[in-house]
Amino acid sequence: MAGRALTGRQRPPTIHEVAASAGVSIGTVSRVASESPRVAPETRARVLAAMAELGYQPNAAARAMRTNQTKTIGFLIPDMTNQVFARVAQGAETVLAPEGYMLFAFSSNRSPEREVEFLQAARQRRMDGLIVTLSDETATATIREIGRMGVPIVVLDRDIPVEADIVYSEHIHSIETIIGQLAALGHRRIGLVAASRKIRPGRDRVTGYRRGLAKAGIDADEWLIRAGMQSAEYGAAETYDLLSGPNPPTAILAAGSDIFPGALRAVRMMGLSIPDELSFVGADDALLGELVYPPITVIDRDMAEVGRQAAGLLIERLRGLEGPPRRIMLPSSIVLRASLAAPHRR
Repeated sequence: MAGRALTGRQRPPTIHEVAASAGVSIGTVSRVASESPRVAPETRARVLAAMAELGYQPNAAARAMRTNQTKTIGFLIPDMTNQVFARVAQGAETVLAPEGYMLFAFSSNRSPEREVEFLQAARQRRMDGLIVTLSDETATATIREIGRMGVPIVVLDRDIPVEADIVYSEHIHSIETIIGQLAALGHRRIGLVAASRKIRPGRDRVTGYRRGLAKAGIDADEWLIRAGMQSAEYGAAETYDLLSGPNPPTAILAAGSDIFPGALRAVRMMGLSIPDELSFVGADDALLGELVYPPITVIDRDMAEVGRQAAGLLIERLRGLEGPPRRIMLPSSIVLRASLAAPHRR
């Protein structure tokens, strides 16, 4: 095979060169690239071998025009640095990749305006489907844009009025259970730091907290409930405020993947010993809870399974499944470790 001239950097091979190398027509190469069944197996193998040898990549835009598919899935998340969403992506890719789909993640940095921008860009780029986690369920512009997409969408753990499949995580029962366990140890002042009530996890965790207290016969003190944002900075600031108050809690529940490390940092800054001076429960980051000393009790979720379930629902829609929106609820679990003890009397 004749070599190709280099001019500064190697130019990409052309379909003509692939056809010449394989000894077939340009039309045959095109059919192989578009995965048409109208090519003999031995011819297909020869063309694919020529493509691999030359490093030929079919034009994705042209293929999309022929097949009406781009083989791309958009993944809208609030925060690219959050390991929870990395695990969701890993799980989703185990389902999407064997089907020939690529997952493209976009972080909105918790901005509804950025979410609208992504959705518009996804529609312009003709993505085949979307997996989305919104930062604010009350953002009407975002919800309106989702309704315009015209492609299969799976929503993660949000309640929004759109025709879409949803994968939920259970929050209420797990929070209620851990509050009951803290109450059984003798705790009566338990601080909750959670995400905003503008998203389902924040609302559900507050609900579980209240139910747990009520079941234990403890009146809720509104000052102990902090449900405003999902960030490490918020977790640190609210935890510090709770613990430095005149009647501080004897236990803290840091109910969020970003809130957990921030709250833990505040406890360390104040020099409090866990669990001797403060019982502590984290959420959504079992690895962090295992690595620190003492190991922290966590409310955990299998986020890779969330991704697998979401991708599975999407693939079924892409294959043509019709019908009403589906709802999947995945459980949370409590991983008990050494961070719980009877309340310390200060």
